[in-house]
Formats: sequence, structure tokens, C-alpha cells
Amino acid sequence: MKIAVVSSLTEYATANYLVRALRRAGHPLLVISDVPTTEADIHATGTPDVAAIAEGRGFVPELLLFVEGGSMQLFPTGLEHLECPTAWYGIDTHTNYTRHLRIARLFDATFVAQKMFVERLSREGARRVEWLPLAFPSELFSDPEQTRPIDTAFVGSLDPAIYPDRARLFKAAQQVVTRAEFGPASPADMSRRYSQAKIVLNRSFNNDVNMRYFEAMGAGAVLLTDPVINNGAEDLFHAGEHYLVYRSESELLDSIRWLLGQPEKARAIGLAARKCVEAQHTYDHRVQQVLEVARALKKQTRPDAADYFAALVALNLPGPATGMAARAMANMGQGTRRQAINQVLGSAIAGIACVGNVLSRLTRRRAK
Repeated sequence: MKIAVVSSLTEYATANYLVRALRRAGHPLLVISDVPTTEADIHATGTPDVAAIAEGRGFVPELLLFVEGGSMQLFPTGLEHLECPTAWYGIDTHTNYTRHLRIARLFDATFVAQKMFVERLSREGARRVEWLPLAFPSELFSDPEQTRPIDTAFVGSLDPAIYPDRARLFKAAQQVVTRAEFGPASPADMSRRYSQAKIVLNRSFNNDVNMRYFEAMGAGAVLLTDPVINNGAEDLFHAGEHYLVYRSESELLDSIRWLLGQPEKARAIGLAARKCVEAQHTYDHRVQQVLEVARALKKQTRPDAADYFAALVALNLPGPATGMAARAMANMGQGTRRQAINQVLGSAIAGIACVGNVLSRLTRRRAK
């Protein structure tokens, strides 16, 4: 299947794994990113017109796939001019539901990483919604028999202002082990850290089944996590067999001590988890799920300027949003005096949009 992929391919973006899995499966891709990378065919910023880009490249897509993430400053337009169905993957619905609902209304299909939002999105206006959990990148599988000198590991933020419970719990956890490695890490260092760890700690945010589930288990470590309720964890893995759950600080510390004192049992849990991930939960598996849905999709959604405006406002892209507002106003009241007035107002808004775009670029440049 010929697929146009739009995503901000920063180093940590999930879309990198999906693009690699699609290429491994032999699908011709046209990849558009606002980050220059070897995975991307086109470097574009803001709101690229995918239909125009594809036509200019002589690429006739059979699917348009937008993947959330990266800089969060890239969003495809021109979807209404594509003759193929369109889909997108929302990863962080648990942090901004309204944004995801507005985006979903522009696409023929919505994939979400968090199962608990499937029914709600469907009920509130998304055309077709499918659960697509996160996964493990098969290119990062390591030797399961290697030694594990790290007692406990964690990759992510421990800022107490943002994650007070996580920071408190993991500070306590570090006091009962000989060696711990916590904090941010690149994908390569994350893979090394988890592959050498006996235990990977997790504290979910807003009940999410996050990347750590798959990263820890794929590395063959024992995932020790707080419980996630009615969001699909039990559909993917079995607590006690593939991972362990703690419900309090004392239970967390007792579980760490027990696992370190029972190395063979810990190793058995880690190996069972890795086998489960290898068999069912890589991005190669997720790509197959996307394609099964895509083959049954028909082109039905042709968003207009007002639809784009709502999504771009939710994405905090004021310049492009204002430009879409100008387009929407210019299209109103055709054949009447109101059209002329709206065209004048639209031109004024477009001018404001240009200023907004310049200011936005200057702000981002200063931030760097």
C-alpha cells in the first residue's frame, strides 16, 4: 500500500518506529516531517498541503496517516483534495481529550493508544475509532541472556512539580537498592538501561498504558507498576505473569526487595513478558492492525476551513488557525454583499495570521 505519512520525527517520536515498521513490510512511503531526518522524504513546517506535495512528487497515496507527537507544530492540510482515505494516531488522549476530538473529526479513521477513549470519541463525533496500543520497536530487541547489573531503572521525568507522587515514590525506591538508573534517556540509552535492569519502575499518568509497559517487557526486565483500571492493560498482559503491581509505597518497596531476593523468579517473569511482546506487541504488529483497517476504509471525510480552524486552535497553532478562519469567512455568503465584506475581513485576518506566524517562529527560535 502506498502511504503518505505526516509526523514530526524528533528523536523520541513514536512515529519513527511506525515508519521503520512500514518500510520493513515493504510499503512505499512518502514521509513528511518538520525535523530533518533520514526517515523523512520531505521537510515541511506548519500545515503542509499533503495533496499538493504528493502530486508534485508523482506519488498517489492509498492512505494518508498522520501520527501525533514530536514538536506538535506540524499538521497536514489538503486532506479534502486527497482521493484516498485518511487516518491518524492519537497517543496522548489522556492529556488533552478536546484536542483529539477536534482532530478526529478531520479523518476517516482515528487510532488511539488509550483504550478508555474509544467509545467516547465515537459517541462525540469521530467517524471510526480503533484501539491501537503502543508497542515495542523490534529493532531494539537485545540479548535476553545478558547480565543485569542495574537493580531498578526508570526513563522519564522525575520533576516533583509535575509528577509529585512519582518523584516521592521513586526517591524511596532508590534507597533500598544498590544500583539505580533513573531520569531521561535517548532511545538507545533507554534500550541499554532497561536491557541491563532487573526491575523497571512505572507510575502511570491519568491511568495511561504508557510506553514503559512495552519498553520494559520487551527488554526482558520485570515491570513494577501501579494499577491501571479499565484501559486495556489486562487485555494485553497478565499481572503476576508478565508484570507486577504495587498499590502503595510499602508494597512497592516490598516488591523490589522480593524480586531482588528471588532472581530466578524475576528472570522468569521478565522472559515471559518478552516472549509475549515478541509474539504480539511490536510496531510490526501495530502496522498490520492499521493496514487491516485501512483496506476496509472508504474516503468519506473532506474537512473544510472551519474544521481545520478548530483543530489548529486546539493544537495551539495560532498563525495557521487564523489563516483558516480567513478562508472560512471568505467562503461565506457567496453572491451577496456579505461575501465582499467577508473577503475584506478575511484578508485582514490573513494579515494578522502572517504576523502571528512570524512572532511564533521568533519565539521558538529564542526558546532554542
